[in-house]
Amino acid sequence: MIFAAQLSFTEQAIVVAKLVMARILMIVTAPLHETKMMWILGPMIASMLLMSLYFGRYKAEELGWNTAFGNSLVLIFASVDLLRFLFNKGTLFNFDLQNALVFAIVLQGILLTFLNYFHLMPKSIAFGISSGMTINIVVMFLILLIYSDIKLDYITAIACSILAILFIIVIRILQMIQPTVIEDEE
Repeated sequence: MIFAAQLSFTEQAIVVAKLVMARILMIVTAPLHETKMMWILGPMIASMLLMSLYFGRYKAEELGWNTAFGNSLVLIFASVDLLRFLFNKGTLFNFDLQNALVFAIVLQGILLTFLNYFHLMPKSIAFGISSGMTINIVVMFLILLIYSDIKLDYITAIACSILAILFIIVIRILQMIQPTVIEDEE
């Protein structure tokens, strides 16, 4: 076995790149292996795509407090599904990174719901962290990782970051190529 100290920086980068590509493939194909996740993942992806296309078509519209509040509720509902999954798997009360992430997202959902309900954050911050894209990407990756038991490490973090960026780029391209509507204010 070759130790990392014996590899040049370029060789180490190549090894990491190969590991990241393999992890990306694992994440992308996870729904094929764990089809149960599609019951929550499918509607979430469809909702995210349709909302992104909607806001791409009607560029003058902006996220409102009611939408930010609704998105924070989505975070809670998706987290409850993840808690159910861990409970049924018999690992809900394990002290591990997987559970810590799920409980962190539950708490984030509760906190965002409270903050959005009472309008306790500046609009720009609230609407940024409560946007459908932000909420759904976080939950989408958490569903993929929790249901599939993909190892949670820095390789997975890099892979998820790359996939999120690619997903956002695809959404932005779709928004750019669809016709926009300019509506008169009535």
